[in-house]
Amino acid sequence: MKKLIWRYTILAAILIAAGGLWYFLGDEEEEEEEEEVGMYNVMTITTQDYTVTRDFTTKIETEQPADIRPQVSGRLTKICVKEGATVKKGQPLFIIDQVPYQAAVRSAESRVNSAKAQLATARQNLEGKEALYSQHVIGDFDLNKARNELSEAEAAEAEAQADLATARNELSYTIVRSPSDGIISMIEYRLGELVDPSMEDVLTTVSDSRRLQAYTAVAEKTLYDVMQFYGCSIEELPDKLPEVTLVTYWGQEMEQKGRIDAISGEVEQETGAIYIRASFDNPNGMFHNGSNGVLRLPYHLKDAIVIPQEATFEMQDRYFVFTVADGVTHSTEIKIFPYNDGQTYAVTDGLKPGGVIIAEGAGLLKDNMKVKTRSIER
Repeated sequence: MKKLIWRYTILAAILIAAGGLWYFLGDEEEEEEEEEVGMYNVMTITTQDYTVTRDFTTKIETEQPADIRPQVSGRLTKICVKEGATVKKGQPLFIIDQVPYQAAVRSAESRVNSAKAQLATARQNLEGKEALYSQHVIGDFDLNKARNELSEAEAAEAEAQADLATARNELSYTIVRSPSDGIISMIEYRLGELVDPSMEDVLTTVSDSRRLQAYTAVAEKTLYDVMQFYGCSIEELPDKLPEVTLVTYWGQEMEQKGRIDAISGEVEQETGAIYIRASFDNPNGMFHNGSNGVLRLPYHLKDAIVIPQEATFEMQDRYFVFTVADGVTHSTEIKIFPYNDGQTYAVTDGLKPGGVIIAEGAGLLKDNMKVKTRSIER
């Protein structure tokens, strides 16, 4: 009797446990069903003009940076400007010891004077010889000799004049002047140091920062993609490209826009990159020669389908959205423009205006899932 009671007790416990499990599973299925029939925001597909940008690291140079080197040898006796100063074309920057060059000018002037005196004597001698020759006092030999002496005197005078011009030029080179308007960089030499035209380091650099050129290395594939986007050859590309923006490395955009005006005809062997150049006006002096920055190239898309990135999900490098028809989701593959702003995608294939898609939380949905929807504006 006790064994029978014990068996009924165990059977009752098993039935109670099974009932609890059935109740729990039933609630879970109901909860899952409630999740599947949830409320989701949807958007109707429309078109709009869309601009996305791509950034490239760039090296900035002034349009005409000028390295200042001495044209004669000597010691620096005067530095006429301060580092970072604004200078004008022709303004003295440095003075090299002038004493030996002034002496060379005086010596050359003396030789010129001597040559002029010898030339005057040769001319007078020839005139006298020609008079005697006309009177048949001297013969052809003496006359030709006088003419040759005049020619030699003329040549000696011309040579002396050339030496004087060279000496004066070298004296003028002792004053090193700015070749253009601009800003002086750091000065590499100090008073008393010996300088010469063959030295490795420049005295300084003068940069006119009112006009800038930004040099950017881009991959061959990138350049090819840009050509495809604008449907043109590389020769036509500078005229087809829109204005570009220059951005400081700390993120400040330059107000003046620029244009890409040159594309290199060579590919760098080490990097496989091609250099492009963009030119900008720089009236406020935001950038200087040697600055680093970012070149921002825009892509303008007409009548583009633009959707939020949170409306998509990715699977094996393919992008999908959930379209909604009659309250049921359908996964749809889309193609997107290769560049984006980090928040939206421009869809190039897979969607048409008028369609409806889940606007957010696409990664939580499944195909053929029944949902409730609420339209939102984007």
